[in-house]
Amino acid sequence: MPRTPTTRAAAEPVLPPDVIPPEFSGLAALARRTRHDPVAVDVLPGDVGRRRYLRLRLPGGKTVIGVFYPPEETDSQRRWNAARAILHERLEVPILLADDSAGSQILQDFGETDLAALFLASASERDLWLERAANAACAMAGIPDPGINPPFDAPFFRRELDLAREAVFDLYLREPLHPAEREIHDRWADALTREIASHPRALCHRDFHGNNLFPRSGGVGAIDFQDLRSGPDTYDLASLLWERTTLEWMDEDRASRTIRRFVAARRLDGDGFRVRFDRVLLQRAWKVCGTFARALAQGRGEIYRRYLPGEIALVGRLLSDRSEDRGFRGIWEKRLAGLAAR
Repeated sequence: MPRTPTTRAAAEPVLPPDVIPPEFSGLAALARRTRHDPVAVDVLPGDVGRRRYLRLRLPGGKTVIGVFYPPEETDSQRRWNAARAILHERLEVPILLADDSAGSQILQDFGETDLAALFLASASERDLWLERAANAACAMAGIPDPGINPPFDAPFFRRELDLAREAVFDLYLREPLHPAEREIHDRWADALTREIASHPRALCHRDFHGNNLFPRSGGVGAIDFQDLRSGPDTYDLASLLWERTTLEWMDEDRASRTIRRFVAARRLDGDGFRVRFDRVLLQRAWKVCGTFARALAQGRGEIYRRYLPGEIALVGRLLSDRSEDRGFRGIWEKRLAGLAAR
């Protein structure tokens, strides 16, 4: 017997028109099917990736996060699920409320205030939340590598630096390096990546910075962990202390205190850790320069215009007196020092 309209409405509640934009039709269907019917939706600002996030505002003031993965990000969705299953026993991560296995998810919402915003809003609490974030990094570092992603290795790091060179000089500045300068950059990049690939290993979040961390009751929750992998034992702490909004207020004393606490918790040699930290931070800082420069050159991620000068300045600060570093420092002083001062 054909179903009446009343029966159909009871089985498939209809959302108000255009609450979820039509380009997220799969997410709208998932919300309808799992009774996460929003009365309003905030389409959240995108990052450099292609995933899209929506805050679904439900009746009664509750919120959840809707995630849309385009077809080319299917594997990212699979890896996120696998990483969440590993991390949730040691670290607070969002609860997976619904997943259609076709590019749409509904997750627990950690709220609108991430750690970066909290750092800026409450200077008096920075040390407290840095300590809690470092504790989260320590908990993650102690987990055996589940093999969700290939480990960091020298070729991986080397590709990142080559992409950074291209993004900064070719795309953003539109002034490619001359052949002799390119050779200097490549010698520096080869030496640095071989060095950091040989460092002691730990499990890394991959993007452990304030925009991916959220204050939770007594601790810190993490998102965007689908790139979890084995890498240098200083990697996540380097990401936390000297990236994006932390650059505006981080100082050496505060960073050193956080590093000492992390080293003590992990029972590591402090002197060796600090040397490794600075070398990994140098690689990551130049890689991040490339990420920001590429986004700006492609007309997306305008917020990175605020962060790029600080990252370029950080690269200059970290270049040492080693011969390969001295060569690249000459390029930095000629081509990039002016950007760092902006």
